[in-house]
Amino acid sequence: MMLLQVTVEHVADWWLGNLDDHWFQSLESAVQDVWGVAPLRIREGGSIPSVPYLEKEFGCHALHLPMGQSSDQAHLPNERLSLKNLHKGKAVVEMFLLNIAENCIPNVH
Repeated sequence: MMLLQVTVEHVADWWLGNLDDHWFQSLESAVQDVWGVAPLRIREGGSIPSVPYLEKEFGCHALHLPMGQSSDQAHLPNERLSLKNLHKGKAVVEMFLLNIAENCIPNVH
């Protein structure tokens, strides 16, 4: 019988976005406007250790906007991203910034 011994040398907090804040809702709205369908809320990418650290360090929320597909071989040899997804992702970021600007600029009379 073989015995496998595993030693954990580093740990990090996992990350889960806040679906109720206006930042997330503005991003979700931008995704729907650009792609024409409501985004799927899939929990993945939460193991990125720098995200919770940056949230704590700067006292702000983070957003995760994946632009790839499950077939893109993320983090593997021959990783890819389709041009369509790249262009749509750019449009989503632009729409998100417009949504935020619209909702955050105070009415000055």
